[in-house]
Amino acid sequence: MAGAALAGCLGPSAAPVTVFAAASLRETVDEISIEWSKKTGRSVRLQFEASSTLARHILEGAGADLFLCADPEWLDQVPVVDRFDWLGNRLVLVGHRMAPTPVLERLESLALANERVPAGKYARLALAHLKVRLPDRVVYGANVRDVLSKVSQGGAEAGIVYATDAAVDPDVRTVFTFPPESHPRIVYSVGLLGPAGRAFFNALREPWAVAVGRRHGFAELD
Repeated sequence: MAGAALAGCLGPSAAPVTVFAAASLRETVDEISIEWSKKTGRSVRLQFEASSTLARHILEGAGADLFLCADPEWLDQVPVVDRFDWLGNRLVLVGHRMAPTPVLERLESLALANERVPAGKYARLALAHLKVRLPDRVVYGANVRDVLSKVSQGGAEAGIVYATDAAVDPDVRTVFTFPPESHPRIVYSVGLLGPAGRAFFNALREPWAVAVGRRHGFAELD
């Protein structure tokens, strides 16, 4: 697993909770998991990847108790016991902080998430809405953090990511925010996959957990 939040002495009845979460949720879910572990004495095992990749792993039998995805459509693909919509986000264009400001309509290269990845799907729809053609050179990323790294490391002039991703990398800056009407509403949804995840599932709806999301730049849903 990509990470773990550990606390307390765990007995046999306090099995770890396994959470699969979209890559863009890393800092938020890390912080919530650590705090929840302190409160409950239970550990949380975390795996972060593109929502599409995680859904495939679940369908192939991976043992997850919760699935936090960046597009509620992916919850329709897996056998959930319960679900709710959790947080929102914005779609932005980023460039390297030391490079000239890229112009969306005149890009020489662009980093995008693969089309099955929610960020990639939103990006393509937003570009189509604005009638902006893809540049000759498109660099594809496996997930939104992969896209971010391609810009910060100089592999592409610009990239389309979520606003919360742009905020965690000091080597990039937001140069354009896509209007909300240019793409479907970005909604992060939580799916409960088994009874072992119920307590953590419920905790994500508590005000303190939502406040962690807001602090990391996510929007509270109406």
